[in-house]
Order: sequence, then C-alpha cells, then structure tokens
Amino acid sequence: MKTGDPGCRHPYVDYETDPLWPLIEHGIDDLVKNHDLIEQTGRDHIVGFLCKAILKGQKNASTLPRSSVD
Repeated sequence: MKTGDPGCRHPYVDYETDPLWPLIEHGIDDLVKNHDLIEQTGRDHIVGFLCKAILKGQKNASTLPRSSVD
C-alpha cells in the first residue's frame, strides 16, 4: 500500500504534505538502489520519523541562543 491509498494509516500522516517528505523519500530511494540501506520498516514510517525529527530539531535550534563566536 502506498502513501495516500485509502486505509493507509501510520503515525506520520501529518508530515506527508511537508516539503521535506519527497526530499527524504528520494534520498532513501538512492540509498536503497545503491545498496547502502536495507529497509526493514515501512517507508512511510521511516520518512515520517525523519521528517518529525528534522522539524523538531529545527524548532529546538531556533530557540537556542546564538553563539557570540562566529
């Protein structure tokens, strides 16, 4: 079952429309095709987890004080 198919439910549905989703999915495709990655979990779970982690990291990073050393 592909993303968007009726009945396709995973905990990351809210991230499917985020611009990161296709970028991450494409990157995973490349890794799989190059035999650098073996998927043992559904693609929607992998992509969704990474989207969530990146977006959470961006949010957390934006609340950190800027370093005075550049």
